[in-house]
Order: sequence, then C-alpha cells, then structure tokens
Amino acid sequence: MNKAKLEFVARITTPDGKVIEQTVEAVGGIPDLDDFDTSTREGFLSSFDAFEKVTLEARNRIAEEISEKYLEEVAKKNLIIP
Repeated sequence: MNKAKLEFVARITTPDGKVIEQTVEAVGGIPDLDDFDTSTREGFLSSFDAFEKVTLEARNRIAEEISEKYLEEVAKKNLIIP
C-alpha cells in the first residue's frame, strides 16, 4: 500500500543571491488520510503519534542537512573563525 509522502524543503538565500537548498523526504512516509483511525480517541492518538514521529525525524534531518550545506559554503569562503 502506498503512503502519503512528506517532504521538507529548506532554502537559504545569501545576500549575494546564492541559493543553498536541501530536500528531505520522510522515511517510510506518513499515514494516509484514510489510514488515520478516527473511530476512538486512542486510535486517533496512535495514528497521530505515528505521523508525529516520522515528521519530527524528517524535520531534524532537514535542519542538520541544510546547516551542513551552509557551513560548507562558509568554509569555501574561508570565513571560519579559528
């Protein structure tokens, strides 16, 4: 069964117009709208928990990866302070 796909796209635009961009896709996808159990509170919370775990993992990865790309660009310009 296919799952809904969650992507985060981060973009940093420097003052000189250079664009640094990174995309991260959530591993395993997120529960599809039809997969959410809305029949009970417990079912909904369980479905939401699955959604939240995947979302937070992808959010953390995008922050790490865009930061790494940005710092690589900083290093190229020799702007790293000893």
